Amino acid sequence: MLNDPILSGLNERQKEAVLHFDSPLLVLAGAGSGKTKVITHKIMYLVKHYGIPLNRILAITFTNKAAEEMKERIEKAIGEKPQWVMTFHSFAAKFLRMEAENIGYDRNFVIYDEEDSKKLIKKVLKDLNLNEEKFKPDKIKDIISKIKQDDNPEDQLEIYSISNSYIKTVFEKYEEELKNSNAFDFDDLLIKTVKILSNHPEVLERWRNKFDYILVDEYQDTNRIQHKLLKLLVGDKHTITVVGDPAQCIYTWRGAHPENILDFEKDFPGTKIVKLERNYRSTKKILDCANAVISKSKGKWKGKVLTLWTDKEEGEDIFLVPLENEKEEARFIANKIKQLAQDGSYGDFAVLVRMTFLTRNIEEAFISNGIPYQVIGGLKFFERAEVKDILAYLKLAVNPKDYASFERSLTVPPRGVGDKGLEYIKSNFKTDWIQALKDSYERFNKSVKIKLQEYLELMEYVLENAKFSPSKTAKEIVERIGYQEYLQKEYEKDWEDRVENINELIIALEEAEKEGKTLDQFFEESALMQAQDTIDNQNKAKIMTVHGAKGLEFDTVFVAGLEEGIFPSGRAFDDPTQLEEERRLFYVAITRAKNKLYLTYAKERKSYGNKSVPTKRSQFIDDIKEHIKLPVKQKTQPNVSNRHNLTIKSQSKSYFDFDSDIRVGMLVKHDVFGKGVVKKIVGKNATVLFEKVGEKTISVDFLKSV
Repeated sequence: MLNDPILSGLNERQKEAVLHFDSPLLVLAGAGSGKTKVITHKIMYLVKHYGIPLNRILAITFTNKAAEEMKERIEKAIGEKPQWVMTFHSFAAKFLRMEAENIGYDRNFVIYDEEDSKKLIKKVLKDLNLNEEKFKPDKIKDIISKIKQDDNPEDQLEIYSISNSYIKTVFEKYEEELKNSNAFDFDDLLIKTVKILSNHPEVLERWRNKFDYILVDEYQDTNRIQHKLLKLLVGDKHTITVVGDPAQCIYTWRGAHPENILDFEKDFPGTKIVKLERNYRSTKKILDCANAVISKSKGKWKGKVLTLWTDKEEGEDIFLVPLENEKEEARFIANKIKQLAQDGSYGDFAVLVRMTFLTRNIEEAFISNGIPYQVIGGLKFFERAEVKDILAYLKLAVNPKDYASFERSLTVPPRGVGDKGLEYIKSNFKTDWIQALKDSYERFNKSVKIKLQEYLELMEYVLENAKFSPSKTAKEIVERIGYQEYLQKEYEKDWEDRVENINELIIALEEAEKEGKTLDQFFEESALMQAQDTIDNQNKAKIMTVHGAKGLEFDTVFVAGLEEGIFPSGRAFDDPTQLEEERRLFYVAITRAKNKLYLTYAKERKSYGNKSVPTKRSQFIDDIKEHIKLPVKQKTQPNVSNRHNLTIKSQSKSYFDFDSDIRVGMLVKHDVFGKGVVKKIVGKNATVLFEKVGEKTISVDFLKSV
């Protein structure tokens, strides 16, 4: 059996993890140690040697990207695609499609993303006559999320209400509005799943009997609700394997509960622990650097810190590069990538930052150097206004109770229905919003009635056709409402980009149709999309936060902005717990690199008010000073590189040519040509290197800073 092909290619510790089934198993797996391989091979082994059907094995991970990778590996090995390899939220959504009726919801519920939730909170504040300027929707959303995720939400609500008397009223109204719209917000997916399993014994028994084995990846990032969900599903059985690395726990700020992995043996008695410390990703020098960082961990973390090792070669030196300012830092990174990518291959370079504001200068430098790039994170495709506008029409075909989609589709483009009109329609709501509009029709004046009649006729078409041909229906919506003309009028600066996004949406709908996905499935997947799902596999360098890079790897990594107050964050200075998390985050950044690692910081950086202030390099540098090198200073001409090619080419400073906000080196945008960097200004004419169309000379009057 040990000669089984499923076990071939596994090291001894990996085999030990794959073959253990006698008790709960905790696999402490360091970065790059092959944890995905262990999970997929264990699933294969269960199917082949224990005869467990693939659809009776549940495997949960934290990203859609990781889930898809597992599915592909398993399907390639055993010729069958697994049904239950997914993220926690995907599992919960699938569960609720089958069980939501137990808590009074229809199975065709919609999932509200962050923007939908905040928009609903704004509506609630308005209904309660609370000033949005004073009662911040973003802050309220965070509080609601914390209340929902707590072990005792009722108690937590009371605690928040002591210092914020309005919270209870807003919370209860928000929940009522969600229920009326047959909608769940992102937190609800897991919370409602646990609620059903906890309060309905027959449902719990059915789902416990559904799976013979459960495996969970990235266990260090689970929160209390996810841990509770697993305990409910496992029951008193020992058929569970969890994999994780406490050193990579970087999400406590959004509810991750590290005690889940640190105290796993207490919750699951008889647990066996297997450590995977052999790293297959990075060179020895990179691992020595990473081990030096994480070895300084304190408290209960220290007991479960792994020491990574590899039999790969020593590798290239790791350089710490101090730069004069943020512009020089960005130029160095761009120049170094340009130099290293001699063959024009940029896809395996990544620039990691602690905070998103650092990306702007890097983007400018990339454009100036003609480096194709992609910024990972930020506004996701399905959260873009124009995409949500068209999807609102389609969502009503799936869930006619969805008020957010009704309001959006009715008012984009404007049809003369204001707040009072919407209130009147709400007073006529009984079963669905289209019927409520019909019942309110006579209340409006003649010109509005004409527009409402066009809307009702369009929605009749949508309701009849959307589920059968979503892409064709979307095209019809765009044409009938004159959406391109609306975009041109509403978004003068970037309407063409928005039109392209609509075209991309239609392509996505077409692809979903070809794959046999229902409209419900399409909406579910789009609502659960993560930042990593947007990664472009084309030949582009990646710019992202360290959080966004979790689970990824690149040949060459630059970690920028290694300054006190940035990395580690200023919030960590007076909080030892947060400082420990910043340390783990730095460890994650280092271990993304396979062969080359550059660490950079600016000696001074512009602060608020556009004033440059001196910085102090990150305290984490002191922990790794024995494992890094500084560039050799060049005594010859400034343009001549030293043997490490680390000398930065001297560049002229940005300047103002006349009374204008546009200056040399600035990242600008043109309505037609898109993003570019100003190379030269003569009089009122600027020479701009545009990302898409190359160099153009244009009056500064037609340029806007980004």
